[in-house]
Amino acid sequence: MSNLYEILEVSEKASKEVIEKAYRVLAKKYHPDLQEETQKQEAEIKMKQINDAYDILSNEEKRKQYDMELEKERLEEKQHNAQQYQNAQVENDVQRDYENRQAQMEYENKQVQMEYENKQAQIEYQNKQKIQNEINKAYNDAYYTYLRRLRI
Repeated sequence: MSNLYEILEVSEKASKEVIEKAYRVLAKKYHPDLQEETQKQEAEIKMKQINDAYDILSNEEKRKQYDMELEKERLEEKQHNAQQYQNAQVENDVQRDYENRQAQMEYENKQVQMEYENKQAQIEYQNKQKIQNEINKAYNDAYYTYLRRLRI
């Protein structure tokens, strides 16, 4: 819906006299008979809008009805904008929650990976210790066997 006050280039609080004066100025400015041939069609459309706007805004009853519809439209737009904002907030919250969960999972995966690597290192260390112990035992056994052969 185009704003009739904007068409007549007046404030929404404009008096009946101001509306009438604005109508006369715009009627002179856009009257099709005063336009060049190339602009007549556009002037006719503009003049029709101006006449319709003046018809409504100059009549108290029609103006009150129009103001109520305009206010209703603005309220609906505000509600729509508020709903869009709320939807955007919910979407942002969901996205943030998803990102937080992803970060938590990555952290937990790194913890598990570190535990696995630590256990692997412990197992390698234990295996090296076993091998070293077996080598030491074999060396000691061989040494004692050698000493026995020498009968010392």
